[in-house]
Amino acid sequence: MNPHHQEHQLSDEALVYAIIQKEQTYLFETLYDRYYSIIYGRCLNFFKNKQDAEDVSQEIFFKIFLKLDTFLFKSKFSTWLYRFTLNYCINYKRKIKYRNLENDFIDTEKLSEQFFSYNYDTCFIDEYQLDRLKQAISLLSKHEQKLILLKYCGFMTIKEMAKAYNLGESAIKMKLKRIKKKILINYKKISLKDPKFV
Repeated sequence: MNPHHQEHQLSDEALVYAIIQKEQTYLFETLYDRYYSIIYGRCLNFFKNKQDAEDVSQEIFFKIFLKLDTFLFKSKFSTWLYRFTLNYCINYKRKIKYRNLENDFIDTEKLSEQFFSYNYDTCFIDEYQLDRLKQAISLLSKHEQKLILLKYCGFMTIKEMAKAYNLGESAIKMKLKRIKKKILINYKKISLKDPKFV
């Protein structure tokens, strides 16, 4: 029997096993041929753009090749591949979104409230934004951080904060306004090229 024909008779899992355990990397081409059109179709459905779909499909297969040894054979390879594809598409789209974020208006008031009320078990707020906001706040002075914590985490009213600091309410409002402006500046300055966000 033609060896090439034999390769195409192997199951997905048998091919993956041979690639990982026997280092028969040339067999990856069979997986590529078997699934490229399906993955491309899913990417096209996700991005609605042929060029993006082609680019992402190629990237997915490159990543799959590198991460093939993380497949644990606890599910069908196709299930693992489709799940990987969906997650990759979501993250890719998110990355594009945040690359454009610098030019968008950022509501620090809303973002701050989300940050300090974040529930790691039930909240679906984007972790990228929250992590980036945390870095922006960390760049504030200790005094400024304390004011923000009292406002959003301590749930103090402007009146209560004015009394605690022996200042007028208008002075507290002005301080918070300046701090939120600093947060916005810091937020925009944080590099999107930081490895943590790529």
